[in-house]
Amino acid sequence: MTRALLREPLVHFLIAGAMVFWLLSGRAPDLGERRIVVDKVVVGAMVERFYGSFHRLPTPDETDGMIRDYVADQVYYREALRLGLDKDDEVVIRRMRRKLESVAVADAESAEPSDNALQVLIDKDPARYSEDPRTSFEQIYLGADTPETRARANTELADLRTGKPVPSVPAPLPAKLDGAPASDISGLFGDEFTLALKDQPTGQWQGPIASGLGLHLVKISARAAPIKPSLTTVRQRVTNDWRAAAIARAQADAYKTMLGRYDVKIELPK
Repeated sequence: MTRALLREPLVHFLIAGAMVFWLLSGRAPDLGERRIVVDKVVVGAMVERFYGSFHRLPTPDETDGMIRDYVADQVYYREALRLGLDKDDEVVIRRMRRKLESVAVADAESAEPSDNALQVLIDKDPARYSEDPRTSFEQIYLGADTPETRARANTELADLRTGKPVPSVPAPLPAKLDGAPASDISGLFGDEFTLALKDQPTGQWQGPIASGLGLHLVKISARAAPIKPSLTTVRQRVTNDWRAAAIARAQADAYKTMLGRYDVKIELPK
């Protein structure tokens, strides 16, 4: 293993850096902690990670390989720290920040909210958790949105309102939807069409209304008001929101505590 490590380019770089440091300083560098312990706790963690990835125990050779990798990681890591290679490295700084943030929010990520806490969130913003209002309507597709189609739409709208039939241009869209939520309507006709439906009266042909495909004449027959949310039906959504807020609070509190230990001076360029 030692011979293999000595062939690594990074080891050559680290040794050269140590020699330069020693020559410039006129003294031997501080060797620091030179003892690497691979005990049953370390090996047990390796085996557990292996099992989690491959759903089997590692062979003796695989275990030996993991131990060799662990020792190599420790050697590289400690030598890099000893030579100060972590200083002012943006990648290292960001990675350490992410690790500290993970530690700060670990409890919040695993916490389980009470039903009372979830109900408070629902009561605070019931519209967020209410089901979409449902709309029943008929539609006639007129074709692509062109000046000619818009001009024809006015004539055909007048015909529909007097009871005359109007032909529909073939399109991969349903001619009628019953009790469709806004999300389903948007999936078929687009958000612009769905928003326009909200402003239309019921019981009479209206239009033209634009969709992703073109222009439509529409008659809304019924609208159903949003159903009041209950914890039973929206538990997962409100739990996700509760946990996201808890994680954000934990992260903000941890940073505030750490920041309070420092005297921050900001000098802007003139």
